[in-house]
Amino acid sequence: MELQLFGINHKTTKLSERELFIINESNQEEFKNFMELSFGDQVESFVALSTCNRTEVYLLANKSIASSVMHKTAEFLGCSDFIAQDSYILDNNKALEHMCCVASGLDSQVLGEQEIFGQFKKAIQSFANIKTLHGRLQQITDEVISIAKAARTETNIGVNPLSISGLSLKIVKEIFEDPEQQQVTVVGAGQMALGVIEHFYDNGIRNIQAVNRTKKTLDISDSIRFETFNLSQLASIIQSTDILIASISTPLPIIGKGLIEDAFRNRQNKPMLLIDLGVPRNIEDQVRDLENAYLFSIEDMEQVTQENLEERTEEAKKAINLIKNKKVVIVGYGSQGHAHAANLRDSGVKEIAVALRSDSNSIDKAKSATSKVEVALEDPPYTSSENVTDTVELSTAIAVEVITGSSFTSLTLTVSALAKVFAPSLA
Repeated sequence: MELQLFGINHKTTKLSERELFIINESNQEEFKNFMELSFGDQVESFVALSTCNRTEVYLLANKSIASSVMHKTAEFLGCSDFIAQDSYILDNNKALEHMCCVASGLDSQVLGEQEIFGQFKKAIQSFANIKTLHGRLQQITDEVISIAKAARTETNIGVNPLSISGLSLKIVKEIFEDPEQQQVTVVGAGQMALGVIEHFYDNGIRNIQAVNRTKKTLDISDSIRFETFNLSQLASIIQSTDILIASISTPLPIIGKGLIEDAFRNRQNKPMLLIDLGVPRNIEDQVRDLENAYLFSIEDMEQVTQENLEERTEEAKKAINLIKNKKVVIVGYGSQGHAHAANLRDSGVKEIAVALRSDSNSIDKAKSATSKVEVALEDPPYTSSENVTDTVELSTAIAVEVITGSSFTSLTLTVSALAKVFAPSLA
């Protein structure tokens, strides 16, 4: 079994096609049944991630099966036409690097964005709950989360980040001189919608009402708590809405041209800003044809992000040094250990150690090739554990431990992910 992934994203595929290739809570049980029926024990574990920027499927499966799974998945979703030319497939080390970049926000349309970290964790939990994510793949995803967290805490990539919520606010402020005086309606009660409400509220925009399928109390924070309106009330609510932001999970648009036309007749054609954060889209694109309707989709936000790209990229470069200043120890020094020591040294890691049993025959060889050798006083119990053994099986990755003094911690890392995780975003 090997780590593999396939997917499409904002770099490869336009929004009108991306919104057809979606795997989320609405269809994940059906997707689980499809995978089990189609591939059985050829796929040991899997998880799917769908965001506004991408849909990707991560697999621990038989070697080189990702292409077959991808095409079958496209058939399952009814969107085979564009998948072959737009998709990407990665395995082993490249797959691991890519997952780290995604979770860190370095592969997003908004470089360093905040939301993706939470979305990645939510996907992991969701597929773990339906028992398709377990074992080795769950260990790998846990480590990806740890690396992504380090990227945000140990570099400035997470300082003053542009987020989808932040971009939405930026657009609002560029259009309205007094956004605090405008009526804002947010459709949806998911993570993205709640993030928008909280961000707007923290920036002084308090005239906000929320609309969702069910009327419920939104408890966003200690200071933000209010009732939502039912979706059936939307037609009357938008008549007094100046800024409409939609982020609700739906296979088809719920806000059509006719609905907005009716609203305009009752509001004397007063202009309305509409921001569609849904993938698939929540608002019909034909709304753009209406006079005084100004519609922004996820795709439209790309040009807004370019202003911030250079600054964020400079911060991303700093993250490359995350591993280079750490002390890394290789557990064992056989043919694999020797090769991984060379790989680490070539990646710029300055301090490499090798952990060996006290009676190992490789001590002298390791001493001549590394800066230091740590010799365990007793055989460490984890050297034969599933965690270490399985991680080593990734073709060019290695299980390593960060050493504190003479004791070994329980943190398992992967070499390439730590040494080169941020490089792809800087190409």
